[in-house]
Amino acid sequence: MILRQLWVVVAIFALSCFAFGGQAQSSIKLKRRQLTPGISMLVPVDFQPMSDDFLAQKYAYFRKPTVMLSDPYGNIDLGVNITEKYWPQEDIPLLKDIYKATLAALYTQIHFHKEAVEKIKHRTYVILEFDAILADEAGEKSAIGVTKPPVKRYYYMMYTVVDNRIVVFNFNAPIQDKALWQPVADKIMHSVKLKNIQLPKEQTPLPDVPSAQPVSR
Repeated sequence: MILRQLWVVVAIFALSCFAFGGQAQSSIKLKRRQLTPGISMLVPVDFQPMSDDFLAQKYAYFRKPTVMLSDPYGNIDLGVNITEKYWPQEDIPLLKDIYKATLAALYTQIHFHKEAVEKIKHRTYVILEFDAILADEAGEKSAIGVTKPPVKRYYYMMYTVVDNRIVVFNFNAPIQDKALWQPVADKIMHSVKLKNIQLPKEQTPLPDVPSAQPVSR
């Protein structure tokens, strides 16, 4: 009898946690926004463009993306980058292995949850979903002399090609917020619409592999 009562308590607790999680996800309101001419997607209503100063601080080692949004606390980011990299439309599936290798080289540890090539609204995308840890191998210390802890984040990256230019979609959040944001990120990414994109003028290409641009500090 006692064992049965215990199982009832456990079941009720599990159901209450599931219900709370669902309510938390539903509290994140999304609205379709035009992020750049020709690219629209669902975006959390409280996300705003990241300032240049904060962008330079958080993504110090990468070129400025086309668009980068963040939540009011600067913890959760959503970005779009139209790269200058030439890539044939028919070779989109090959991007998966290239970007996976590039990302693996960027982080101290990385665990991929999803590696896929999918059709979304009649367009082919590469999807890479993963958790990553970036340790400060240089031993940089904070203002009070304490070694900075490793950065642990959840990422949902998506890639496609438009007129032979690689377009990158990047969502990332602190690893402790993954349970809340993972289904939201999937919904956001699958809402992407591309139509009559205005590509930036081509510049002289640099001799490197496509930049993944996901690292945040």
